[in-house]
Amino acid sequence: MLAFTWARRRRYGNAKIRGFHACPVPGLDTDCLLTKTSLCCKLVFMKDDISLATSTPGRRAASYWFLDGLPDIVLGGTLFVFAALGLGWCIRRSASATRLDFLFLAAGFCLFFWKGRALVEFCKSRLTYPRTGYVQPPREIEKCPAVMPLSLGPSLPPDENVTRFERREVLIVFWWCYLIAVGLYPWQTAYLPWTMPVLAAALYAANRKSENPFRWWSALLLALTGPAMAWLDIPPRLQPPALPLLAGAWLMAQGALTLLRYLRANPYPRGAEGVRA
Repeated sequence: MLAFTWARRRRYGNAKIRGFHACPVPGLDTDCLLTKTSLCCKLVFMKDDISLATSTPGRRAASYWFLDGLPDIVLGGTLFVFAALGLGWCIRRSASATRLDFLFLAAGFCLFFWKGRALVEFCKSRLTYPRTGYVQPPREIEKCPAVMPLSLGPSLPPDENVTRFERREVLIVFWWCYLIAVGLYPWQTAYLPWTMPVLAAALYAANRKSENPFRWWSALLLALTGPAMAWLDIPPRLQPPALPLLAGAWLMAQGALTLLRYLRANPYPRGAEGVRA
């Protein structure tokens, strides 16, 4: 190899040896050496790999679903309304609260699983899509991966426009409501307010790397509502519906702040004459 290169140098003198000085990285000098070219290519490809790992088109499409805070508003509003119904029922009756209080919350979660996504789509068609366009909503990821058919051709890339919103947020809130309404009450009423920090920690940890992460200070505010309720000395029979009421109000406030930031950053498009498009 060295003899072949030396013979070519003798024949062409100081002329460039074609193939040894080509620089495949766009924007760089074509006279760069082979070692410099390899280093530049490696750095460019490493940069591309990092950006693809953190933000691919499928993951950006999934994050777009939570960009306006509407899923949190719908979930929090459903929890707030049905917890308020349960609280009103507890206040009007004279008997002590029983496990039947959980039926109001269970009905609310059933309604959310049935029509929650349709309601979010309706709100997005009025607020989000006219401002920043339509993107296909993410689907809930299945428990088992889909069966891939055997083929000699290239396989399709995995669909990354997926979300675990129902598992990481909705089901966590549901089982927390079940715990305070059925699991602890009426035997351990003294511990009911202290389940609020447990909910805050679970929501923050489960969604820390998801499409819809919660800020640490927001989770801290939710955690402090439990000790505040213990300090206010609310009657034990009102605590099972009052705690989900506070959690629903927190979710609505979380979504409302996100929606306000989104509306400020993306005003409604206007036509040429200053009228709304």
